[in-house]
Amino acid sequence: KPDLAALALLPVPFVVLSAMRYNRRSRPAVQEIQQRLAELTGEVEEGISGIRIVKAFARERFMLDRFRRSVGRVFDQEIYSTRLQAFYSPMLGFLPSLGLAVVLLVGGRQVINNTLSLGDFTAFYTYLIMLTGPMRMLGMSLGMAQRAVASGNRLFEMLDREPRIVSPADAPALPEGPGRVQLRGVSLAYNGGAPALEDVDLPVEAGRTVALVGPTGSGKTSLVGLLARLYDPSRGAVLIDGADLRSVDVRSLRSQVAFVADDSFLFSATVAENIAYARPNASREQIELAARRAQAHGFIERFPDGYETLVGERGLTLSGGQRQRVAIARALLADPRILILDDATSSVDAQTEAAIKRGLGEAMAGRTTFIVAHRMSTISLADEVVVMDGGRIVDRGTHDALIERCPLYAEIAEHGLADSVFLQRDLERREEVAGL
Repeated sequence: KPDLAALALLPVPFVVLSAMRYNRRSRPAVQEIQQRLAELTGEVEEGISGIRIVKAFARERFMLDRFRRSVGRVFDQEIYSTRLQAFYSPMLGFLPSLGLAVVLLVGGRQVINNTLSLGDFTAFYTYLIMLTGPMRMLGMSLGMAQRAVASGNRLFEMLDREPRIVSPADAPALPEGPGRVQLRGVSLAYNGGAPALEDVDLPVEAGRTVALVGPTGSGKTSLVGLLARLYDPSRGAVLIDGADLRSVDVRSLRSQVAFVADDSFLFSATVAENIAYARPNASREQIELAARRAQAHGFIERFPDGYETLVGERGLTLSGGQRQRVAIARALLADPRILILDDATSSVDAQTEAAIKRGLGEAMAGRTTFIVAHRMSTISLADEVVVMDGGRIVDRGTHDALIERCPLYAEIAEHGLADSVFLQRDLERREEVAGL
Protein backbone atom coordinates (compact mmCIF):
# COMPACT_ATOMS: atom_id res chain seq x y z
CA LYS A 1 0.00 0.00 0.00
CA PRO A 2 1.94 3.07 -1.20
CA ASP A 3 -0.41 5.43 0.60
CA LEU A 4 0.28 3.81 3.98
CA ALA A 5 4.03 3.79 3.26
CA ALA A 6 3.89 7.50 2.44
CA LEU A 7 2.01 8.21 5.67
CA ALA A 8 4.52 6.13 7.65
CA LEU A 9 7.47 8.04 6.17
CA LEU A 10 5.84 11.45 6.53
CA PRO A 11 7.42 12.21 9.98
CA VAL A 12 10.93 11.23 8.82
CA PRO A 13 11.92 14.64 7.34
CA PHE A 14 10.77 16.36 10.53
CA VAL A 15 12.75 13.87 12.63
CA VAL A 16 15.87 14.53 10.55
CA LEU A 17 15.45 18.31 10.73
CA SER A 18 14.88 18.17 14.50
CA ALA A 19 17.94 15.95 14.94
CA MET A 20 20.10 18.31 12.88
CA ARG A 21 18.90 21.31 14.89
CA TYR A 22 19.56 19.48 18.14
CA ASN A 23 23.07 18.57 16.99
CA ARG A 24 23.81 22.16 15.98
CA ARG A 25 22.76 23.52 19.39
CA SER A 26 24.02 20.75 21.65
CA ARG A 27 27.52 20.28 20.26
CA PRO A 28 28.89 23.65 21.50
CA ALA A 29 27.18 23.06 24.85
CA VAL A 30 28.77 19.62 25.29
CA GLN A 31 32.18 20.93 24.21
CA GLU A 32 31.87 23.67 26.82
CA ILE A 33 31.03 21.02 29.44
CA GLN A 34 34.18 19.09 28.55
CA GLN A 35 36.26 22.26 28.81
CA ARG A 36 34.75 23.10 32.20
CA LEU A 37 35.35 19.55 33.43
CA ALA A 38 38.98 19.76 32.33
CA GLU A 39 39.41 23.01 34.27
CA LEU A 40 37.72 21.48 37.32
CA THR A 41 39.92 18.39 37.19
CA GLY A 42 43.03 20.57 36.86
CA GLU A 43 42.05 22.63 39.89
CA VAL A 44 41.43 19.50 41.97
CA GLU A 45 44.78 18.01 40.94
CA GLU A 46 46.54 21.29 41.68
CA GLY A 47 44.91 21.58 45.09
CA ILE A 48 45.80 18.03 46.09
CA SER A 49 49.38 18.32 44.81
CA GLY A 50 49.86 21.59 46.68
CA ILE A 51 48.01 20.56 49.84
CA ARG A 52 51.00 21.43 52.03
CA ILE A 53 51.11 24.99 50.71
CA VAL A 54 47.34 25.30 51.04
CA LYS A 55 47.47 24.27 54.69
CA ALA A 56 50.61 26.27 55.43
CA PHE A 57 48.88 29.49 54.35
CA ALA A 58 45.45 28.52 55.74
CA ARG A 59 43.86 28.80 52.28
CA GLU A 60 41.46 25.88 52.62
CA ARG A 61 38.42 28.16 52.48
CA PHE A 62 39.72 29.89 49.36
CA MET A 63 40.37 26.58 47.60
CA LEU A 64 36.93 25.29 48.60
CA ASP A 65 35.23 28.43 47.28
CA ARG A 66 37.17 28.15 44.01
CA PHE A 67 36.16 24.51 43.71
CA ARG A 68 32.51 25.37 44.30
CA ARG A 69 32.63 28.06 41.62
CA SER A 70 34.12 25.59 39.15
CA VAL A 71 31.51 22.98 40.03
CA GLY A 72 28.83 25.65 39.62
CA ARG A 73 30.04 26.45 36.10
CA VAL A 74 29.94 22.77 35.17
CA PHE A 75 26.49 22.43 36.75
CA ASP A 76 25.07 25.42 34.86
CA GLN A 77 26.36 24.09 31.57
CA GLU A 78 25.01 20.61 32.34
CA ILE A 79 21.59 22.10 33.10
CA TYR A 80 21.58 23.94 29.77
CA SER A 81 22.56 20.76 27.91
CA THR A 82 19.93 18.73 29.76
CA ARG A 83 17.24 21.27 28.89
CA LEU A 84 18.13 21.01 25.24
CA GLN A 85 17.87 17.26 25.41
CA ALA A 86 14.60 17.45 27.38
CA PHE A 87 13.13 19.69 24.67
CA TYR A 88 14.22 17.72 21.62
CA SER A 89 14.07 14.12 22.89
CA PRO A 90 10.26 14.04 23.37
CA MET A 91 9.86 15.63 19.95
CA LEU A 92 12.06 12.97 18.36
CA GLY A 93 10.00 10.32 20.10
CA PHE A 94 6.62 11.92 19.44
CA LEU A 95 6.96 12.32 15.66
CA PRO A 96 7.37 8.57 14.94
CA SER A 97 4.46 7.84 17.29
CA LEU A 98 2.36 10.37 15.40
CA GLY A 99 3.13 8.47 12.21
CA LEU A 100 1.98 5.24 13.85
CA ALA A 101 -1.30 6.86 14.91
CA VAL A 102 -1.99 8.19 11.41
CA VAL A 103 -1.24 4.80 9.83
CA LEU A 104 -3.48 3.08 12.38
CA LEU A 105 -6.32 5.49 11.62
CA VAL A 106 -6.09 5.28 7.83
CA GLY A 107 -5.25 1.57 7.73
CA GLY A 108 -8.06 0.74 10.12
CA ARG A 109 -10.58 2.46 7.85
CA GLN A 110 -9.24 0.48 4.89
CA VAL A 111 -9.63 -2.78 6.79
CA ILE A 112 -13.21 -1.84 7.73
CA ASN A 113 -13.95 -0.95 4.11
CA ASN A 114 -12.41 -4.26 2.94
CA THR A 115 -9.83 -2.45 0.77
CA LEU A 116 -7.02 -3.94 2.87
CA SER A 117 -6.87 -7.35 4.49
CA LEU A 118 -6.36 -7.60 8.22
CA GLY A 119 -3.29 -9.81 7.74
CA ASP A 120 -1.58 -7.35 5.41
CA PHE A 121 -2.33 -4.47 7.74
CA THR A 122 -1.04 -6.39 10.77
CA ALA A 123 2.22 -7.27 8.98
CA PHE A 124 2.67 -3.69 7.77
CA TYR A 125 1.97 -2.24 11.21
CA THR A 126 4.35 -4.71 12.89
CA TYR A 127 7.19 -3.74 10.56
CA LEU A 128 6.40 -0.09 11.17
CA ILE A 129 6.65 -0.55 14.95
CA MET A 130 10.03 -2.22 14.46
CA LEU A 131 11.14 0.81 12.42
CA THR A 132 9.90 3.48 14.82
CA GLY A 133 11.58 1.90 17.86
CA PRO A 134 15.09 2.99 16.80
CA MET A 135 13.70 6.37 15.78
CA ARG A 136 12.43 6.91 19.33
CA MET A 137 15.90 6.07 20.65
CA LEU A 138 17.42 8.68 18.38
CA GLY A 139 16.95 11.48 20.90
CA MET A 140 18.76 9.65 23.69
CA SER A 141 21.44 8.38 21.33
CA LEU A 142 22.13 11.85 19.97
CA GLY A 143 22.84 13.17 23.47
CA MET A 144 25.33 10.40 24.18
CA ALA A 145 26.82 10.73 20.71
CA GLN A 146 27.45 14.45 21.18
CA ARG A 147 29.34 13.77 24.42
CA ALA A 148 31.37 11.07 22.70
CA VAL A 149 32.15 13.37 19.76
CA ALA A 150 33.22 16.22 22.07
CA SER A 151 35.47 13.92 24.11
CA GLY A 152 36.84 12.33 20.96
CA ASN A 153 37.65 15.70 19.43
CA ARG A 154 39.72 16.67 22.49
CA LEU A 155 41.49 13.32 22.40
CA PHE A 156 42.22 13.42 18.68
CA GLU A 157 43.38 17.02 18.98
CA MET A 158 46.11 15.82 21.34
CA LEU A 159 46.93 12.72 19.28
CA ASP A 160 47.17 14.73 16.06
CA ARG A 161 49.41 17.41 17.53
CA GLU A 162 52.82 17.23 15.92
CA PRO A 163 55.82 17.40 18.28
CA ARG A 164 58.04 20.40 17.75
CA ILE A 165 61.22 18.40 18.11
CA VAL A 166 61.40 15.47 15.69
CA SER A 167 64.18 13.46 14.14
CA PRO A 168 64.78 13.84 10.40
CA ALA A 169 63.81 10.90 8.23
CA ASP A 170 66.42 8.12 8.49
CA ALA A 171 68.42 10.24 10.93
CA PRO A 172 71.65 8.57 12.09
CA ALA A 173 72.46 8.00 15.74
CA LEU A 174 74.71 10.44 17.54
CA PRO A 175 78.23 9.46 16.45
CA GLU A 176 80.61 7.99 18.97
CA GLY A 177 82.94 10.48 20.55
CA PRO A 178 84.41 11.81 23.77
CA GLY A 179 81.74 14.49 24.26
CA ARG A 180 83.03 17.70 22.70
CA VAL A 181 80.35 20.41 22.69
CA GLN A 182 80.18 23.50 20.51
CA LEU A 183 77.57 26.25 20.26
CA ARG A 184 77.99 28.38 17.12
CA GLY A 185 76.21 31.73 16.95
CA VAL A 186 73.24 30.38 18.90
CA SER A 187 70.20 32.57 19.51
CA LEU A 188 66.98 31.40 21.14
CA ALA A 189 63.55 32.99 21.56
CA TYR A 190 60.60 31.18 23.10
CA ASN A 191 57.47 31.35 20.92
CA GLY A 192 58.74 34.39 19.09
CA GLY A 193 59.15 36.41 22.28
CA ALA A 194 62.14 38.25 23.67
CA PRO A 195 65.43 36.43 23.03
CA ALA A 196 66.64 34.19 25.86
CA LEU A 197 70.02 33.71 24.17
CA GLU A 198 71.80 35.95 21.65
CA ASP A 199 74.82 35.08 19.50
CA VAL A 200 76.28 32.55 21.93
CA ASP A 201 79.57 30.96 20.88
CA LEU A 202 80.78 28.36 23.35
CA PRO A 203 83.27 25.59 22.51
CA VAL A 204 83.84 23.06 25.32
CA GLU A 205 86.45 20.35 25.05
CA ALA A 206 85.55 16.78 25.95
CA GLY A 207 85.84 15.87 29.61
CA ARG A 208 85.76 19.47 30.82
CA THR A 209 83.48 20.72 33.57
CA VAL A 210 81.96 24.13 32.92
CA ALA A 211 80.05 26.19 35.49
CA LEU A 212 77.46 28.63 34.13
CA VAL A 213 77.08 31.65 36.38
CA GLY A 214 74.89 34.70 36.08
CA PRO A 215 71.90 36.53 37.49
CA THR A 216 68.40 35.12 37.22
CA GLY A 217 67.14 35.20 33.64
CA SER A 218 70.60 35.35 32.10
CA GLY A 219 69.99 32.26 29.94
CA LYS A 220 71.84 29.53 31.84
CA THR A 221 69.01 26.98 31.88
CA SER A 222 68.06 27.84 28.30
CA LEU A 223 71.59 27.09 27.19
CA VAL A 224 71.80 23.63 28.78
CA GLY A 225 68.32 22.77 27.50
CA LEU A 226 69.68 23.09 23.97
CA LEU A 227 72.20 20.32 24.66
CA ALA A 228 69.40 17.78 25.17
CA ARG A 229 67.48 19.33 22.27
CA LEU A 230 64.52 20.15 24.45
CA TYR A 231 64.09 22.94 21.90
CA ASP A 232 65.94 24.10 18.81
CA PRO A 233 67.84 27.38 18.53
CA SER A 234 66.21 30.17 16.56
CA ARG A 235 69.54 30.74 14.85
CA GLY A 236 72.91 29.02 14.90
CA ALA A 237 73.82 25.40 15.60
CA VAL A 238 74.57 23.12 18.56
CA LEU A 239 77.08 20.34 17.92
CA ILE A 240 78.23 17.35 19.93
CA ASP A 241 81.34 15.63 18.60
CA GLY A 242 80.93 17.52 15.34
CA ALA A 243 77.31 16.46 14.70
CA ASP A 244 74.56 19.06 14.45
CA LEU A 245 71.89 17.95 16.92
CA ARG A 246 69.13 18.70 14.40
CA SER A 247 70.56 16.07 12.04
CA VAL A 248 70.76 13.12 14.47
CA ASP A 249 68.18 10.84 16.03
CA VAL A 250 66.67 12.52 19.09
CA ARG A 251 66.49 9.33 21.14
CA SER A 252 70.13 8.48 20.58
CA LEU A 253 71.05 12.04 21.56
CA ARG A 254 69.05 12.06 24.77
CA SER A 255 70.37 8.66 25.77
CA GLN A 256 73.80 10.34 25.93
CA VAL A 257 72.67 13.39 27.93
CA ALA A 258 71.58 13.23 31.58
CA PHE A 259 69.79 16.17 33.15
CA VAL A 260 69.37 16.88 36.87
CA ALA A 261 67.13 19.87 37.61
CA ASP A 262 66.65 21.74 40.87
CA ASP A 263 63.01 20.57 41.07
CA SER A 264 63.81 16.88 40.71
CA PHE A 265 60.85 14.78 39.57
CA LEU A 266 60.39 11.24 40.87
CA PHE A 267 57.82 8.71 39.72
CA SER A 268 55.38 6.91 42.00
CA ALA A 269 57.57 3.82 42.20
CA THR A 270 60.29 2.35 44.39
CA VAL A 271 63.59 4.08 45.03
CA ALA A 272 65.41 1.45 42.97
CA GLU A 273 63.02 1.85 40.03
CA ASN A 274 63.49 5.63 40.07
CA ILE A 275 67.29 5.33 40.09
CA ALA A 276 67.22 2.73 37.32
CA TYR A 277 64.71 4.66 35.21
CA ALA A 278 67.17 5.25 32.36
CA ARG A 279 68.65 1.73 32.69
CA PRO A 280 65.86 -0.66 33.70
CA ASN A 281 68.19 -3.67 33.35
CA ALA A 282 70.77 -2.28 35.80
CA SER A 283 71.86 -4.64 38.56
CA ARG A 284 71.35 -3.90 42.25
CA GLU A 285 75.10 -3.38 42.62
CA GLN A 286 75.09 -0.71 39.89
CA ILE A 287 72.08 1.00 41.47
CA GLU A 288 73.74 1.07 44.89
CA LEU A 289 77.02 2.37 43.43
CA ALA A 290 75.19 5.29 41.80
CA ALA A 291 73.36 5.96 45.07
CA ARG A 292 76.63 5.97 47.00
CA ARG A 293 78.17 8.49 44.61
CA ALA A 294 75.12 10.72 45.04
CA GLN A 295 75.29 10.31 48.84
CA ALA A 296 71.84 8.68 48.81
CA HIS A 297 72.73 5.16 49.97
CA GLY A 298 72.80 6.10 53.65
CA PHE A 299 69.26 7.41 53.99
CA ILE A 300 67.88 4.77 51.60
CA GLU A 301 69.26 1.99 53.79
CA ARG A 302 67.50 3.51 56.80
CA PHE A 303 64.10 3.04 55.14
CA PRO A 304 62.24 -0.08 56.39
CA ASP A 305 62.11 -1.48 52.84
CA GLY A 306 65.40 0.00 51.69
CA TYR A 307 65.60 0.36 47.92
CA GLU A 308 62.12 -1.16 47.57
CA THR A 309 60.52 1.76 49.43
CA LEU A 310 57.74 3.47 47.49
CA VAL A 311 58.44 7.19 47.21
CA GLY A 312 54.82 8.24 46.57
CA GLU A 313 53.51 10.53 43.88
CA ARG A 314 56.30 12.84 42.68
CA GLY A 315 58.46 11.58 45.54
CA LEU A 316 56.21 13.20 48.13
CA THR A 317 57.44 10.98 50.98
CA LEU A 318 61.03 12.18 50.52
CA SER A 319 62.51 15.49 51.52
CA GLY A 320 63.70 17.93 48.88
CA GLY A 321 67.33 17.00 49.47
CA GLN A 322 66.57 13.29 49.31
CA ARG A 323 64.73 13.71 46.02
CA GLN A 324 67.67 15.60 44.55
CA ARG A 325 70.14 12.92 45.60
CA VAL A 326 67.98 10.18 44.07
CA ALA A 327 67.78 12.24 40.86
CA ILE A 328 71.57 12.65 40.82
CA ALA A 329 71.95 8.89 41.29
CA ARG A 330 69.55 8.34 38.38
CA ALA A 331 71.68 10.57 36.15
CA LEU A 332 74.94 8.91 37.18
CA LEU A 333 73.57 5.42 36.55
CA ALA A 334 72.62 6.46 33.00
CA ASP A 335 76.37 6.87 32.32
CA PRO A 336 75.87 9.76 29.88
CA ARG A 337 78.41 11.41 27.62
CA ILE A 338 77.11 14.84 28.71
CA LEU A 339 76.04 15.51 32.31
CA ILE A 340 73.96 18.60 33.15
CA LEU A 341 73.44 19.71 36.75
CA ASP A 342 70.96 22.58 37.01
CA ASP A 343 71.41 23.72 40.61
CA ALA A 344 71.24 20.05 41.53
CA THR A 345 72.36 20.53 45.16
CA SER A 346 70.14 23.49 46.05
CA SER A 347 68.05 21.52 48.58
CA VAL A 348 70.83 19.87 50.58
CA ASP A 349 72.83 21.16 53.51
CA ALA A 350 76.47 22.20 53.23
CA GLN A 351 77.82 18.94 54.71
CA THR A 352 75.78 16.77 52.33
CA GLU A 353 76.70 19.03 49.43
CA ALA A 354 80.38 18.57 50.18
CA ALA A 355 79.92 14.78 50.23
CA ILE A 356 77.96 14.89 46.96
CA LYS A 357 80.70 16.98 45.38
CA ARG A 358 83.24 14.31 46.26
CA GLY A 359 81.10 11.64 44.62
CA LEU A 360 80.41 13.84 41.60
CA GLY A 361 84.08 14.60 41.19
CA GLU A 362 84.72 10.91 40.65
CA ALA A 363 81.65 10.47 38.41
CA MET A 364 82.49 13.49 36.25
CA ALA A 365 86.02 12.34 35.48
CA GLY A 366 86.33 12.05 31.70
CA ARG A 367 82.76 13.25 31.20
CA THR A 368 81.72 16.64 29.79
CA THR A 369 79.71 18.35 32.50
CA PHE A 370 77.73 21.58 32.67
CA ILE A 371 76.83 22.99 36.08
CA VAL A 372 74.25 25.75 36.36
CA ALA A 373 75.59 27.33 39.53
CA HIS A 374 72.98 29.22 41.48
CA ARG A 375 74.85 28.35 44.66
CA MET A 376 78.34 29.51 44.00
CA SER A 377 79.95 26.90 46.25
CA THR A 378 79.51 24.36 43.44
CA ILE A 379 82.00 26.27 41.28
CA SER A 380 84.88 24.40 42.90
CA LEU A 381 83.92 21.40 40.74
CA ALA A 382 84.41 23.32 37.49
CA ASP A 383 87.48 23.59 35.32
CA GLU A 384 86.28 26.95 34.04
CA VAL A 385 83.46 29.40 34.61
CA VAL A 386 81.21 30.98 31.98
CA VAL A 387 79.58 34.24 33.07
CA MET A 388 76.24 35.07 31.42
CA ASP A 389 74.04 38.13 31.46
CA GLY A 390 71.09 39.10 29.28
CA GLY A 391 71.35 35.95 27.18
CA ARG A 392 74.98 36.59 26.25
CA ILE A 393 78.32 35.25 27.41
CA VAL A 394 80.06 38.10 29.20
CA ASP A 395 83.31 36.31 30.00
CA ARG A 396 84.81 32.90 30.66
CA GLY A 397 87.86 31.65 32.50
CA THR A 398 88.99 30.42 35.89
CA HIS A 399 87.59 31.80 39.11
CA ASP A 400 90.74 33.73 39.97
CA ALA A 401 91.03 35.27 36.50
CA LEU A 402 87.37 36.32 36.42
CA ILE A 403 87.56 37.90 39.85
CA GLU A 404 90.29 40.16 38.52
CA ARG A 405 88.81 41.16 35.16
CA CYS A 406 85.02 40.61 35.25
CA PRO A 407 83.11 43.11 37.44
CA LEU A 408 79.85 41.16 37.15
CA TYR A 409 81.46 37.94 38.34
CA ALA A 410 83.23 39.77 41.14
CA GLU A 411 79.88 41.15 42.29
CA ILE A 412 78.21 37.73 42.09
CA ALA A 413 81.10 36.18 43.98
CA GLU A 414 80.94 38.83 46.69
CA HIS A 415 77.27 38.07 47.35
CA GLY A 416 77.18 34.39 46.51
CA LEU A 417 80.41 32.94 47.84
CA ALA A 418 80.11 33.98 51.47
CA ASP A 419 80.59 30.42 52.71
CA SER A 420 83.06 29.24 50.07
CA VAL A 421 86.79 28.81 50.01
CA PHE A 422 86.99 31.19 47.08
CA LEU A 423 85.70 34.21 48.94
CA GLN A 424 87.90 33.35 51.90
CA ARG A 425 90.88 33.36 49.56
CA ASP A 426 89.82 36.72 48.11
CA LEU A 427 89.36 38.26 51.55
CA GLU A 428 92.77 37.06 52.66
CA ARG A 429 94.35 38.50 49.53
CA ARG A 430 92.58 41.84 50.03
CA GLU A 431 93.74 41.95 53.65
CA GLU A 432 97.30 41.34 52.54
CA VAL A 433 97.05 44.15 49.99
CA ALA A 434 95.54 46.47 52.60
CA GLY A 435 98.32 45.57 55.03
CA LEU A 436 100.92 46.47 52.44
